[in-house]
Amino acid sequence: MFNRKNKTRKMKKIFQWEEYLNWKNMSKEQKLNFKRACLFPFLVYMVYVFLNQYSLAILLLIGLYFLIRFKNRNKLGR
Repeated sequence: MFNRKNKTRKMKKIFQWEEYLNWKNMSKEQKLNFKRACLFPFLVYMVYVFLNQYSLAILLLIGLYFLIRFKNRNKLGR
């Protein structure tokens, strides 16, 4: 349909758990990607704890910002 020659493309592997078991044979980029994948749940947990602890304060600041913005809407500025 598209008149494309059948060329073999180099596909990027997404699920490569077998290769992660061979740490010595991995490239630097694969090692870095594996470390990022392992540390991502900890980052998500830290963000969750932060938002759980400070969500009320964040909502109050956003509400205060919009309240001040609403009150100053019709005033002329320089």
